[in-house]
Amino acid sequence: MVKFPYRERNDMSVYVISDLHGCYEEFMAMLEKISFSGYDELYIAGDICDRGKEPIRLLRTIMEMKNAHLIFGNHDIWLARYAPDLITGKKHPSHLYFLGNDFRTWLYLNGGTVTMDQFMDQSMPVCHDMRKYLEDNRRFYQELTILGKKYLIVHAGLGSYCQAGIHISEVPEYELVWPHIGLDDNPFEDVTMIVGHYPTFLYGSRYEGKIAHGKNLIHIDCGCVYGRTLGCIRLDDLKEFYVESTYPKV
Repeated sequence: MVKFPYRERNDMSVYVISDLHGCYEEFMAMLEKISFSGYDELYIAGDICDRGKEPIRLLRTIMEMKNAHLIFGNHDIWLARYAPDLITGKKHPSHLYFLGNDFRTWLYLNGGTVTMDQFMDQSMPVCHDMRKYLEDNRRFYQELTILGKKYLIVHAGLGSYCQAGIHISEVPEYELVWPHIGLDDNPFEDVTMIVGHYPTFLYGSRYEGKIAHGKNLIHIDCGCVYGRTLGCIRLDDLKEFYVESTYPKV
């Protein structure tokens, strides 16, 4: 159980983080750094699992946090999609051999093997709890208004639907979790979009391990699992927080 420090109710804040990728140690260090309270709210802009060392421990910790809210990323989709098959595979291992190319793409090209192995090590009730959590919390964007300012949190952006006049509800799930977007790809004039998915160091060395700001667009995947930092932003005042990665730089 995650234990929070005591804070007065009127001292609550809203934070956004993304692309945790099994970086449990860094996530817990971030909660301590921001003095995260039971009165605060944390939005996770996708990708809890895969690639890192402790995806299932991280997922189970987040499941206990009633004030932590998951917005699905592409890696969360994979775990949600195959959790029922992994549960079946605990009783009938041969079942997993008949899954298709997408399953193998997840495991061998996108870091899903560590997630699968740790999932399979859990008890059957815990596996069902994780499956149900992912089913019950399947959402792809979150609209917020903080101190009169509008925000849209989404894992990857709007993809090819990044055009004037579009409404977020019209964008297919695939476009919200997969395409890579530019620093300024936000069609909304009065909404600040917050995205993860694409590590900021890939936008150039000036963004190495840092949250990147575009035109009404905040990119918060700082590449923790790639040896940079875990970044977090507080929406009340846009203050940024960083925890150094324990992973080797790649």
